[in-house]
Amino acid sequence: MIELLLMAVISGVLMGIIYGLIGIGMNILYGVMRIVNFAHGEFMMLGAYMAFTLNRLWGLNSLESIFVVLPLFFILGILLHALFYERIQQSDDPEIASFLTFFGISLVITSVILLIWKADPRGVPFPFSRVSWFIGPVFLPLGRLISAGVCALAIGIISVFLYRTYTGKAVRAIIENRDAVSILGIDVRRVSALVFGIGLSIVAITGCLVTLSFPAITPVQGQTYTTIAFLVIVLGGLGTPLGALLGGLVYGLAESVSSVFMPVALSPVVAFVILILMVMVRPQGLLGKVSTRI
Repeated sequence: MIELLLMAVISGVLMGIIYGLIGIGMNILYGVMRIVNFAHGEFMMLGAYMAFTLNRLWGLNSLESIFVVLPLFFILGILLHALFYERIQQSDDPEIASFLTFFGISLVITSVILLIWKADPRGVPFPFSRVSWFIGPVFLPLGRLISAGVCALAIGIISVFLYRTYTGKAVRAIIENRDAVSILGIDVRRVSALVFGIGLSIVAITGCLVTLSFPAITPVQGQTYTTIAFLVIVLGGLGTPLGALLGGLVYGLAESVSSVFMPVALSPVVAFVILILMVMVRPQGLLGKVSTRI
């Protein structure tokens, strides 16, 4: 029982790091532009299917596909910003407008995936000779271990960008007070375009890593990852990558450890109970700041 619980904790930590990166992309998009990217998970699955296609065409594995898919998604983010940003911001309620816009985009992406790749489960061959490691009685799935490592590296790079660069500090300033930074001369529109590109680049990374962590992908998985991103943001708090990482760890541990004591199908219930308690006790999240609206 102790070994089983220890493996559940390790699995929860590994998945929590991956969930943290999933949440960061949506976190900064909402923080900077107040855009609710309801198509977050569908963009992830689009990245996963592109990794599958790159493997079939050129033999690239999941990690190598990142270097192709990431710049494509960055450009896609810039284009989507140019198409929708001004129209959404000029609406009476930008948050609702963005929610409806990206809900429509999520349906379009799912339909495109079904049209091109069909509904059959797809998978990218595992690129390593060993599938797992054993450290004593503990079983470590190599795919999730590598995915968590890449996600941790990406989170570290994003943190350096946000806290050590001028542009990153401008992003954090917009999250704190959008009106004040406009007065100070920061070009909010240009920074928002960059953030949109970065947000979809993060999605590209997680989409490719999904094919490394799980044996199969399907077009309907996107909504699950969108829900996870929302959970991570609520648990961790808005505007900080560390908060997203912490929220991902809480969710991953709750999901994994609870599966030891109850049926796997019921394990997400524990995470939702924690979410409800968090909203009741600390609605700004674990590391979020209290904000007031007039």
